[in-house]
Amino acid sequence: MKKLVLMLLALSVTIASQAQKKPVEEVTRLVTKNEAEAHLTFLAADEMRGRDTGSPEIEIAANYIAGYFRQLGLKSAPGTNGYFQTVEFQKVKPATIIQFKIQDQTFNVKEDIIMFSGGDVEVTGDIVFVGYGSEEDFQQTDVKGKVVVAFTGRAAENNLMKAFMSDAPDKNSLARQKGAVALIEIVATPGIPWPNIAKFLSDERMTLKKEEGIPHLWMKNSDAQVITSLKEAKKASGSLKVTGTRISYFNGKNVVAVVEGTDPVLKNEYLIISAHYDHVGVKVSPNKTDSIYNGTRDNAIGTVGLMQTAKFFSVYPPKRSVLLLAVTGEEKGLLGSSWYADHPLIPLKQSVFNFNCDGAGYNDKTIATVIGLERTTAEGDLAKGCEAFGLKATLDPVPEQNLYERSDNFSFAAKGVPAINFAPGTKAFDAELMKYYHQPEDEVNSIDFDYVLKYFRAYVYTNYLLANTPKAPTWKPGDKFEQVAKKLYSGK
Repeated sequence: MKKLVLMLLALSVTIASQAQKKPVEEVTRLVTKNEAEAHLTFLAADEMRGRDTGSPEIEIAANYIAGYFRQLGLKSAPGTNGYFQTVEFQKVKPATIIQFKIQDQTFNVKEDIIMFSGGDVEVTGDIVFVGYGSEEDFQQTDVKGKVVVAFTGRAAENNLMKAFMSDAPDKNSLARQKGAVALIEIVATPGIPWPNIAKFLSDERMTLKKEEGIPHLWMKNSDAQVITSLKEAKKASGSLKVTGTRISYFNGKNVVAVVEGTDPVLKNEYLIISAHYDHVGVKVSPNKTDSIYNGTRDNAIGTVGLMQTAKFFSVYPPKRSVLLLAVTGEEKGLLGSSWYADHPLIPLKQSVFNFNCDGAGYNDKTIATVIGLERTTAEGDLAKGCEAFGLKATLDPVPEQNLYERSDNFSFAAKGVPAINFAPGTKAFDAELMKYYHQPEDEVNSIDFDYVLKYFRAYVYTNYLLANTPKAPTWKPGDKFEQVAKKLYSGK
């Protein structure tokens, strides 16, 4: 028996040594076209009906991923139930009546003002203006029992996605703590026309279940005299009426597994490897005969990249520990990753890097597009990982579209964790790309599997490099998230 144990130990050492010496060959051997095609074909099949968050089909997708983790013999993460982290959602049908009145002028639903979050309210009395609604602004103004008006975003930034994802909830929390009865933000941040914002916020939508905030509205930027006077005087009188809001609740699932690192020190650090497995579901359109949005590119490809990485690490555990995270609700506003970042299963201060896999498609098969490539010290490993399989790692081709803030890496970056997104080769958001992006045409039979196989292998190998590098990647000096990271990792 002792001899058998020694033989098995020797074999495991030999296998691990082989991966260390010839990782590119081992990635090539383990990541195969047939298996990748089989996973993609299942996840993006018509029968999966677009894997919409909250649908029966996304439950099937979650079980499929969890079953694969189980087949590989991976450990479940602490705090999960059979690889599942429960994500608590709420579905909101916005108010049908909104009337905001300052003095003798009324601003009406959709045309001028729209519900952002919260429930019904009817109040008459004082209205106060607090600039951008910073903590200092709230300290300088008595808002108790009053309607608070502020600009969206922050004074030093003009990022509408950040204003939507993090600034607005923070302001709501501050306003509620100070005793305000409602919060109205004037959309002074450029980027998206008001009709688009109003349409998005007027549709039934999904958010994370959270502590109930005060009624929160977004308002079109206006040069009306009453608004100008409010900004100047910082106060006015008027009324706000919001009625017809309806909220319901349900649960979803993040799928999570862990590979423990082999190094006695580095195993206490975690590389978070993530991809979202949801898509946009079924949409009936008079202009299209196909109503199923299969989501092969966005993001069955990313999900399979995650699964193939799980396979490699199940055979060759790296020095650093790995957390494999398939998230739900990305298409609803990065909800699954936001939930994880707020409810981490491994403390975020032990999570040294997030390597996300997500994209809109591809129109250049010589490259992999790395959103945030230039922002961290992982840049060299990313270039090396791509070059090994004949690809070139390239920068975000359309920085004006804020792609970095539009995928799950942003949820981790906002907490300070260095994070980037690995996407298929994109040289521009042109007609070739948009033919498939969020369209029913995005089916498995439209994929070039020779290219996608290179992409998968490059992703797996880069994860290998990141999980074995002696020093964890960090934000480059001066990055906007550098100070948040210092606070996360040092506690100061």
